[in-house]
Amino acid sequence: MNLQQMHYTSTATVGPGGSGFRLTASSPELPITLLGEAEQLIGYEPPLDAPLHPSAEELALFPVAFSHNRLSDGSRLLYRIIRTSPGRGGRHGNFHAHAVRLSDHSGLPGGLLPIEAWESPSWADRTPDGGAPDPLPSLSPARRIDKKGLFEFVHARADRLEAFLADVRTLFRTPDAPQLLVVERDSVHTAYWIAIASAVLPRDLADRLTFTTYTRRPMLARQQIVGAFPDADFDYDSAAAEQRYRVHDCTGGPSSPTRTEHDPWAAVAARIWLAGQPALFAEAARRTGVGTAPGAGSDHDPRDDADRLAALAAREGITLDSNGRTAAARWVRRRTAGGGLTEAVRTPLLTTVAAGGTDRTPEEWTVLGTLTEEFASSAFRTTAAPLRRDLRAELDRVAGDPATPLVRFLTLLRLAEALRVDRSAVLPVLTERLTAALLNEASADRKVVRAALDAHAELRCAVLDALDRTAATGDPHPIVRLLAAELPGADLTGRPHLRMCAEVTDDPAREGGEAPPDDPAERPARMRKLTLTAGPEHQESPTVLRTAFRLVWGGRPLPTPEAARLLAELPAGWHQADGLVQAFVRTALDSTADDPVAPGLAKALLKSILGCGTELALRERAALLLLEQAGDIADGAALPGCTGRVVALRRQAAPLEPGAEERLSRALAQRLLGVDPPPAPGELPDLIHSGDECLLRAYAREAQGRAVRELLRCTPPTYAAVCFVAWHTAPEVSGLWDEIRTELLVSVLRPEVRRMTTEDIEEVRRCLRQVGGQWAEMFHEWDRFGVLGRLSGRWRGRPGRP
Repeated sequence: MNLQQMHYTSTATVGPGGSGFRLTASSPELPITLLGEAEQLIGYEPPLDAPLHPSAEELALFPVAFSHNRLSDGSRLLYRIIRTSPGRGGRHGNFHAHAVRLSDHSGLPGGLLPIEAWESPSWADRTPDGGAPDPLPSLSPARRIDKKGLFEFVHARADRLEAFLADVRTLFRTPDAPQLLVVERDSVHTAYWIAIASAVLPRDLADRLTFTTYTRRPMLARQQIVGAFPDADFDYDSAAAEQRYRVHDCTGGPSSPTRTEHDPWAAVAARIWLAGQPALFAEAARRTGVGTAPGAGSDHDPRDDADRLAALAAREGITLDSNGRTAAARWVRRRTAGGGLTEAVRTPLLTTVAAGGTDRTPEEWTVLGTLTEEFASSAFRTTAAPLRRDLRAELDRVAGDPATPLVRFLTLLRLAEALRVDRSAVLPVLTERLTAALLNEASADRKVVRAALDAHAELRCAVLDALDRTAATGDPHPIVRLLAAELPGADLTGRPHLRMCAEVTDDPAREGGEAPPDDPAERPARMRKLTLTAGPEHQESPTVLRTAFRLVWGGRPLPTPEAARLLAELPAGWHQADGLVQAFVRTALDSTADDPVAPGLAKALLKSILGCGTELALRERAALLLLEQAGDIADGAALPGCTGRVVALRRQAAPLEPGAEERLSRALAQRLLGVDPPPAPGELPDLIHSGDECLLRAYAREAQGRAVRELLRCTPPTYAAVCFVAWHTAPEVSGLWDEIRTELLVSVLRPEVRRMTTEDIEEVRRCLRQVGGQWAEMFHEWDRFGVLGRLSGRWRGRPGRP
């Protein structure tokens, strides 16, 4: 069967057709209705810088317009136009077009692709004699586009190759895909681009690819790939605004920007071209698995194109970037899961992936992590050396980046185990992250961590050790919940703190994971039981004592009775437990003013802590001493000079806790106002001269209380003399003391003295004479002025004697 042909050129023949450009010959079977449509496609304008009157040699240099077009009836028109002579038409000169029509369902005879007919010897340069085309059963293949020239061209255009291939891939995806405009200075180079595009497309698509190697007016062209020279009638800015074109200017002019969405297929295809193995495109287009065994499935998913092509490239040892290696590894993963990958393909393919060549992305590491069993085989013990090197570096990088997802970290660890890569440097970091995820009840990684612990004995041991340390140094209660919910049955051998947490977890008194009912009387016993659970070699360890204490009392305050009982039972060295000393100290100092146990607890603490050489903060030590002193003063066991000691310690203990403050000030005031035994002579002056407002006002309150008034009434002569001397002591030492003593003389002593009989008054004077000095005369004058109603304030300036 012959091809339908037509010839189109300029003629001077006089006749019905007249002169000028017209059809000069056509096959009789060519439909008349298509002739006009074909004439609209055929046209030729030379470059602007072409010579007006070219010589024969110059004519050979004019661009060749080789074009493949789709006609309205679905058939296709393939034609070649060349400049033949200057002609009579002025600048455009004469040209000759030779075209063949291809049906919609069949291409060129012999399976030739349209671009393969470029510069075929079958194309005619002039109209055949007689006006009828010679029979043309087929087109001979071109010889101008040979492999060597094509590969040289590919390397020369390597910078635009990937972008061009990415655009080629879009041509058949949507009906309104943008046209590709290729700007070159030689139509042969445009033909090379079309040959490259045809080679990467599946054959059925390459057969339908429309193109032209040259046109002066690309914005009027409708082919998918349009070739033009730099002087073409084309406005890049307008074209960019219309988004009708993807421009690839290889002459230095503006080109379309790189697509924002990276196309891994194009990247792999570019590397295949640069490696000189375009035959892989045809193999990839076949809907059979890469290297599959006979009988294996061959289902095709269009999304697998990049993966399949990358796998073929890797199989041939072509170096790929990270995206390409990721695609190849993904293909292996799917084929391995289906059992359809032969060893002859798997080994060279994975060897290429393992060799790397560029930095590996997180996505690549993720996919490689799914191939651990493949890389663990003996076949890769030597070839996987580059991968082991990269993996060590990646592990170090990930360990230093807290933002790395935990799943990816674990994936890398699994791969490191398969490749026998040293993991000791990163295990502490990973252990810390796993432990933190387990302890965070809101963490989305907890299931991932559980799976990792089940799969990696090394990790499981490391995490359990970390949890044991956490229980020893932090709050153990979250670990109690963790053992119950996430790690039941874990091996706790050699982990005393986890053993105690597990004991709390297994407590039959616990309901629904909650703490057992709180019985204060049972707490010390529960703590003893927990320390025994830790094991005989650990039960006196300070850290074990600390963990047991926190498991029993948690964040609750330790009541003083429990503290006293527990302190008596603790083994030597308890004070070394972090936080335990502070808990006891706080219990003592935060006690209420009427707590009967607190002073004894303070004394026991000071004896236990200071006796073993442990240091206490100066303020806390002073506060405990004051609390002990307050108890001794209240019990009458305080030694002489206690007021001076109290005053000195109060400066060190400031600010003293309210309960201890109240207890101390009340006890000291009662001691200074007491008569059995009476205070030492220098005690009250020590208080007065200290100027301690808190103690002085506490003294005033106690002196104005019922107990002092009862003493004045029960032992009026003696106690009244004592109070008179006390409240006339050290006048003008301070305004505060003068205010207090005056008020006490007026509101406390004078009313009671007024009630006394003459005999009682005389007894008071006798007691004062025994004291010595002028006290008796001072009392007489003070009492006389009181009787006369004089102001007692007149005596404020009189000197007094202790």
